Amino acid sequence: MKREPASDFNLRPRLFLIVAVAFVAMLSIATLALLHERSSLMEDRATKTRHLVESAYGVLHHFRSLQQAGTLTEAQAQRAAIEAIRAMRYDGNEYFWINDLQPSMVMHPVMPELEGRDLSGYTDPTGKRLFVEFAETVRKRGEGAVDYLWPKPGFTRPVPKISYVKGFLPWGWVVGSGVYVDDVNRIFWDRVRGQVAIAGAALLLLSGLMAWVARRVEREIGGYATRLTRSNEALRQAATVFENTKEGVIIADAAHHVVAVNRAFVEITGYSADDIVGRTPAMLHAPRDDAAFYRHMGEAVRESGHWQGETRDRRKNGEEYPAWLSVSVVRDDDDRVTNHVSVFSDISVLKESEARLDQLAHHDPLTGLPNRLLLNARADHALARARRNEKQMAVLFLDLDRFKYINDTLGHPAGDLLLQQVADRLRKCVRDEDTISRVGGDEFTILLEDLDDAAAASGVARKILGALSEKAVLFGHEVFVTCSIGISVYPRDGEDVVTLFKNADSALYRAKDQGRDTYQFYTEELTTLAVERLELETDLRHAIDTGELLVHYQPQVQLSTGRITGMEALVRWQHPRRGLLMPADFIPLAEETGLIVPLGEWVLRTACMQARAWMDEGLSSAPVAVNLSPRQFRQKDLVDRICAVLQESGLPADHLELEITEGLAMFNVEASIGVMEQLNDLGVRFSIDDFGTGYSSLSYLKRFPIEKIKIHQSFVQGITTDPEDAAISSAIISLTHSMKRKVIAEGVETDAQREFLLSHHCDEIQGHHFCKPARADEIEHLLREMAQQHDT
Repeated sequence: MKREPASDFNLRPRLFLIVAVAFVAMLSIATLALLHERSSLMEDRATKTRHLVESAYGVLHHFRSLQQAGTLTEAQAQRAAIEAIRAMRYDGNEYFWINDLQPSMVMHPVMPELEGRDLSGYTDPTGKRLFVEFAETVRKRGEGAVDYLWPKPGFTRPVPKISYVKGFLPWGWVVGSGVYVDDVNRIFWDRVRGQVAIAGAALLLLSGLMAWVARRVEREIGGYATRLTRSNEALRQAATVFENTKEGVIIADAAHHVVAVNRAFVEITGYSADDIVGRTPAMLHAPRDDAAFYRHMGEAVRESGHWQGETRDRRKNGEEYPAWLSVSVVRDDDDRVTNHVSVFSDISVLKESEARLDQLAHHDPLTGLPNRLLLNARADHALARARRNEKQMAVLFLDLDRFKYINDTLGHPAGDLLLQQVADRLRKCVRDEDTISRVGGDEFTILLEDLDDAAAASGVARKILGALSEKAVLFGHEVFVTCSIGISVYPRDGEDVVTLFKNADSALYRAKDQGRDTYQFYTEELTTLAVERLELETDLRHAIDTGELLVHYQPQVQLSTGRITGMEALVRWQHPRRGLLMPADFIPLAEETGLIVPLGEWVLRTACMQARAWMDEGLSSAPVAVNLSPRQFRQKDLVDRICAVLQESGLPADHLELEITEGLAMFNVEASIGVMEQLNDLGVRFSIDDFGTGYSSLSYLKRFPIEKIKIHQSFVQGITTDPEDAAISSAIISLTHSMKRKVIAEGVETDAQREFLLSHHCDEIQGHHFCKPARADEIEHLLREMAQQHDT
């Protein structure tokens, strides 16, 4: 009897069973691995979000420290912190928000309409009161994660989101940020495709082996052709998956020699398959000092069969890039290692986003210079190096002179442009190893390292003064800016950063007092002066409220008749410990601190009410003259403020004369003329004070609605002894009369001065020759005496 060959139904089920078992096993492993992968990915994203929230928390802590140091008020610190965090972004459009424990929204960069709203009733579509839950999480644990529904930026449909919140208890704030679950799912499914490629590759190997066995057997039984066709189709399909995944895939043998790579590997690394096959993946690693890193990676793979983390790799062209790598071990049925499968992706874009976030947290966005947070860190390192190398180190505090004036006059865009130009000039004045920081407004701090002596710091200071003295062009306006610099030197002026900064600040104030556009080194005397200055500022703030300020009046007299034509109001301060202080003792401080605005308004109101009282008593109908400071004159609501004072006091507008300096009038001429004309239309008079000490354009000067020009007392004092002073005074009188204005000379103390002015047709005088500045009751007594003399 003829024996029939073995038929297919005996062989094929067995081969199918082997493949099916292998496939089920691989599918099970892949499923578990994918579940673990998604869990790990979600955990990684949550950890990253927590770290980013802690970074934002650090920004809050920084501004809180400025508040504690007295550099900022709490309101200023909170506003600065809000704006800093509002600008912070990561991963393209991800952001941070701040709410308080009420809860109400403090800041939301994407939905600013929520700011200031009570959010206790704000719910997501599931009814979850998410902001209440944020606050409860902070109250119970200080920080934590909360899941809810929230729309993505630019969309309205709420989607699942997990946020991490952290409490900033000093201000009662909650700062948070989150990750959208579908973003994680998108990344997860991208990685799934990579895992599918791995599974496909493994299946390919197994299918190929089975196909080979099948071909051998089927060749003997005559059925190999059909099986070969099917195997080739399976190989093609698996190869398609393997080649089209976005992650790079490396398949290596048990000895770590590469046997296959996919197309994404070639695109990411620049290496071809021929370049890498037969070699180990170690050729891809960028050199790094930490050799233990790869040793620990190998140990983890051997012990657990898996490792994932960030590595630093190098492309074929030598370019280094950050990568996220996952390494898995493939074992056979006998638990022997057969392959190592590595899946990796280029995370350069992610790292760039993190770098941008770090840049925002540590650099000034306007100038690109280090901010105060980075300055403090660098100062600590610089001081440590100076101690270690036994070198000197200098701290330069730099403040632009009259920057607020330029900013208020030409506008904030011009001020910002000036700060950028100043930053560029400062960079050219120091070495690469030195640090320039913008710490706020027009304030800069410079760290000079590795100095042999303090003379090097003075050389840099002189270089800076020269660089900044050159003209700056701001949107067509030419301006000249100067600066004041205070310098402290380690170890002479302090052995810690706080002391060096404090002493440099004291030296800066001395430089300003010396006339600005200069630099000063710290001395111990400055500490005493700084304390006194701080005390004086504190006392001045109280003086405005406690009635310590006084207004004295000095008559202005018509030279030809001796008749009083005006009263100038002059402020004095009856200090409880220092006695009667003159304006020179406290007005510069008031200007610098901004106290000049309430102080000046108080003087204006007091003088107007006193002038009205003298009118009502029939003692004097002469106008009262009040000096306007630069800060007052630049107030946008100056006209409204003066109208309110006139209405409150009942003084007619034509009985008020405002004195401004020629320098103030000439800065932004058109704006000055506009303000003066508005007030002049109401009846208010104007005079130019201290004429001759600044610079004026006659073509502009004649356009000002002024009635008087004052000759500065420095010229009047020398008119009888100094031919130049006499010539200048005579020229001012002639010039003023040619413009149909009156001229008044201040500081007249002698008969000889009076006679000179009378002979040169000066209209009015003011000074001790007629009457010293006196209290209102003393002036009232003088007015009564003059009235009696007139009656008799």
